[in-house]
Amino acid sequence: MPVVNVEGVDIAYEVEGEGIPMILLHGFASTAADNWGRTGWVQALTRTGRQVVAIDLRGHGKSGHPHEEAAYAGGKLVEDVVAVMDELGIQKADLMGFSMGAGLAMRLASQYGDRFDKVVLAGVGGKMLAPRGSGWSEKVVEALTTDDPESIDDPTAKGFRLYAEHLEQDRLALAACMKASGSGQEVDFASIANDVLVIAGARDDLAGDPAELAAVMPRAKAEIVPGTDHMFLLANPMCKGMVIDFLTGWE
Repeated sequence: MPVVNVEGVDIAYEVEGEGIPMILLHGFASTAADNWGRTGWVQALTRTGRQVVAIDLRGHGKSGHPHEEAAYAGGKLVEDVVAVMDELGIQKADLMGFSMGAGLAMRLASQYGDRFDKVVLAGVGGKMLAPRGSGWSEKVVEALTTDDPESIDDPTAKGFRLYAEHLEQDRLALAACMKASGSGQEVDFASIANDVLVIAGARDDLAGDPAELAAVMPRAKAEIVPGTDHMFLLANPMCKGMVIDFLTGWE
């Protein structure tokens, strides 16, 4: 994967297809290849006449893996995406993020709204509007850093640990990224003037109701994918259909 260096950290990305640029941002502990390649999104989107740019967020995949929390705090991930766009000469693009990537997409739309057209927020909902349950991020950090995975009793935290190991991720980098999550990254929802689709599975307990999140943005709509949860949303063909309908037709 080609990289752009942002203040000493390499940010890796892949470019596929030609046409309208579209930036894809994966979820926590994942990679561009796993969220967007394995599930068929790159192929589906390039068929709609788009140039897909799938980024490995810092700490993930083939990007740099700093172990210091400060390397992820504030607007670091936001600036990484803008740096990739600038490297490729992309002035304006459609944007889609999943889970943590959707949170990043909201910050991008809030701070750099003129650089984006349509925005898709997948795997998120009303729970983005309230703080995580007590100790949630700490449980994920502990799960990623413990030498004894059998000691992990929180099923969501254990799921992240197993997923990270499956993808051969740098667990200490992921832990640093999780520690920094939310630090200096508040979103001004009212400032997001883009057309936005918020989409989540009907059984997604991590996201909550997408309509609640859509309601706080001026030009957002919500869709619910029946019968699917957080982990299987991107692999669901109905999700692809709803997103492509939004990208190609919603006014």
